[in-house]
Amino acid sequence: MPAAEIPSTTLVVLEAPATPIDLEANELLRVVLAGDSITDQVAPYLEWILSEAATIEHRHLWGTALCDWFADTGGDLGLEHLESWEPHLYIVDHGGNGMTPCMADAAGLPLTGEAYTAKYLADTEYVLELASRTGSRVLLVDQPVSRGDYRSGTGEIYRSMPARHPGGLVRFFSTWPALTPDGQFVQSAPCEVLEPGCVDGRGELREPPPNVHLEALGAWRYAVAIVDELVAAGWVDADLVDVTDRVMP
Repeated sequence: MPAAEIPSTTLVVLEAPATPIDLEANELLRVVLAGDSITDQVAPYLEWILSEAATIEHRHLWGTALCDWFADTGGDLGLEHLESWEPHLYIVDHGGNGMTPCMADAAGLPLTGEAYTAKYLADTEYVLELASRTGSRVLLVDQPVSRGDYRSGTGEIYRSMPARHPGGLVRFFSTWPALTPDGQFVQSAPCEVLEPGCVDGRGELREPPPNVHLEALGAWRYAVAIVDELVAAGWVDADLVDVTDRVMP
């Protein structure tokens, strides 16, 4: 994935204030989860942790870019068609794929460099526009670095959004602390016995070389990190996502 280049003046991440969501009694949080193959792996754990707090509309598939989930490309699965559902929250977890037709230039070649960055920037702004129509919150997730310490193509774009849209409704979240501390690829890590994929106190975070996707432990920690951020933002009640006494299926 190409690295995104955003002017340095946009790289400061503001400490976003908590912006709690008012729900009716017994009302579940309505969440849209958009992303790619990494999201495919994380989604089952995220769904389970949030099962008592939210209902999720899934818009993620391997190889897809953000623009694949707009109505002019995705048809009935376009994010625009969810406006009547009035989502409370969009979780955007695209790492920067650029292989589908919506990420091609007029000659049908994949966008690169400034054109690639401009496209993802415009598409991210479009999602924020959709969210603004329903007063929805947006969490923009930066995926962990890949093998070889390659960064996502969207991280700096997402990082710039809270400054462009202050007030706390738009938040940037990095999965680096949970999976790739200091931006360094990590293959495996110590773990707790109840964590998925933990064997004798250690588990694989990522698939074996040369692959870069997640193993069960990595996907679990990714989901937990996102939920912790939702709690910090005031968007999810911590008691509803406490899995201490729940048995994972």
